[in-house]
Amino acid sequence: MDPPDNNLIELLHENDQLKWTACNSHNIKRFSENEIEKITSKYRTMVGQGAFGKVYAGTLEDKSMVAVKKLDHNDSKMKQCLAKEIIVHSQINHRHVTRLIGYCLEENALMMVTEYIPNGNLNDILHRDVRPISLDTRLRIAMECAQALGYMHSQMYTPVIHGDIKPANILLDHNLSAKISDFGISRLVNTDNTLYTMHVMGSIGYMDPLFVRTGHLTPKSDVYSFGVVLLEMFARKKAKTDNDGLSLIDSFIIALSKGFRRVREMFDAEISDLGNTKILEGIAKLIGECLGMEIHKRPEMTNVAERLQELRRAHHQGQERVGLFSWGRKNKLDFSAKRMKGLLESRGQVIGQGLLGKMYKVTLDSGTVLAMKRMKGLGGWSNCLPFATTEREGIMALKLIENVDLLEAEFDRRIATIKGIKSELLVPLHWHHFGNSGEKILMYSYMPMGSLSALLHGNGVIGKFKLDWEQRTTIALTVAHGLAAIHSAGPRACHGNIKSSNVLLTNDYEARLSEHGLYTLVNMPSFVAATRVSGYLAPEVTADTRVTKEADVYSIGILLIELLTAREPADAALRGNFSRWVHSIAREDWKKKVFDAELVRQLQGAAAKGMEQFLHLPMDCCTSYDLRPTIYEVASRIEDIARGSRAPRGTLYRRAIHYPGSGKECFSL
Repeated sequence: MDPPDNNLIELLHENDQLKWTACNSHNIKRFSENEIEKITSKYRTMVGQGAFGKVYAGTLEDKSMVAVKKLDHNDSKMKQCLAKEIIVHSQINHRHVTRLIGYCLEENALMMVTEYIPNGNLNDILHRDVRPISLDTRLRIAMECAQALGYMHSQMYTPVIHGDIKPANILLDHNLSAKISDFGISRLVNTDNTLYTMHVMGSIGYMDPLFVRTGHLTPKSDVYSFGVVLLEMFARKKAKTDNDGLSLIDSFIIALSKGFRRVREMFDAEISDLGNTKILEGIAKLIGECLGMEIHKRPEMTNVAERLQELRRAHHQGQERVGLFSWGRKNKLDFSAKRMKGLLESRGQVIGQGLLGKMYKVTLDSGTVLAMKRMKGLGGWSNCLPFATTEREGIMALKLIENVDLLEAEFDRRIATIKGIKSELLVPLHWHHFGNSGEKILMYSYMPMGSLSALLHGNGVIGKFKLDWEQRTTIALTVAHGLAAIHSAGPRACHGNIKSSNVLLTNDYEARLSEHGLYTLVNMPSFVAATRVSGYLAPEVTADTRVTKEADVYSIGILLIELLTAREPADAALRGNFSRWVHSIAREDWKKKVFDAELVRQLQGAAAKGMEQFLHLPMDCCTSYDLRPTIYEVASRIEDIARGSRAPRGTLYRRAIHYPGSGKECFSL
């Protein structure tokens, strides 16, 4: 890679119409086309496509990943456009702006090389993803973007107007930290911070109407576009015309004129709890100012960043007050069955439903949000409370279990056994309480991404999530290791209720087993009656027997078939027996009749054979009681299958996991 020269500046000065400052390009590299081909393995992996070209993933000699934007056309006009973008981008050095690494300006190869940002763009996260996005995450992303724009407008020697701020141009790294990208129509501006252009460019729905009308581009044009992005982030709706002919912006302006209550109805229900009222009022006011048609009254981006930072700080302080108050009175919590029942009947919003009952979302007068699960079949019901702590993003879940016929000493003993099983692959039970009135409370870590069941089958609110082969094998192996950790705790240690709704997911979509051992808190007849219909319970488990390790292996076998087929075990079409249904179909018909069509579409060659090989494992798990493999054997076989059929783009990561008392050590992908 040669050091950069004056090619960019010379190229721009070829046209007298271009008035640009000299390019400070000493930190970027000039690549040859051959070097780019080597970096991208001859353009093997395309990660994006736009109006002007394609984007490919690549790897430098130091193993760092890069994104290579390759233009489809190589004429002089496109060459000048790319040179402009490189000059503008090279001036910017900010942690929330994608880093420019280099360029290629050969005769038939126009390319730009930037750092690779792994989590896609904000538009996809908002509108094509089922994942919930917390209020704090939205505030942080907005604040980071505002800080970058404030730097570009006010803190650079030669200010930069981006000109095309929209969610698709905000990339998110592995921590969901924001990076502003795409400076294709950005401008370096003179001392009065104003440009006039006859060629109005930008994205429909995000362009400042005053810029469109007058051709005057100023930093306040970016402020308007950022206001649209803010509205889109907190409403989680696209900035487009709705069925009534009103754009999201017009609807917001009308709602704002009628008061915050109408605005709040536009905001995403995930963040519109009463406890967030003051924060959302501040957001609404800020959006209104950014979208104002009196340009001199729009705030500066530095002011926008400061206000977002203050709103986020206030949100954190509110969470800490809830957390500290609740911890300080943990032995005096008033969660009586009578009070919970009244809340459910009066204000409960159903947000999910499982074998043991419905999940409700309830807001108390204080603004605290409860997600309560009313259990059926076990003679009781429980609630889950998102429980704030002083840790960043620290949320807990409270479960209130009632009508479990155990005395306090026996309840404490069984809970101690459950808490004694520790693994990073299990949802940890942090705290328990047995109240004077018999109420029983368990506190777990809160898993924000929901359950595997919701991803595979939807939950009535969101649709199915497309899991690829690598994601499914990784989840399968994690669940197997989690179950192995339980089995290693003692000769009778079992999970007891393996099912996809008890496989929860972290923010990073890592699987965690939940509710292990809770079956010991209820009597067996009630447990068997409530879980038999789910399709996971081993046939030998009856009201007169106990759950065994072999029964857990049967249940994980059903779960593995569910992962491969994306069908629910209780599906009536399966005639009540998942494994028997698979046995009834000829092997040559598995691709057509058994496997999830999404997997069949993705996998070819060795990976497809691995999928067929994988299906034999759950069939072994669901065989006769005395012929089933141990969970350690299950984990080992999953690892072997995954390693042998891993898609080319994947990388296998291994870490040793030791199971105390078992003498076993396995590896995790």
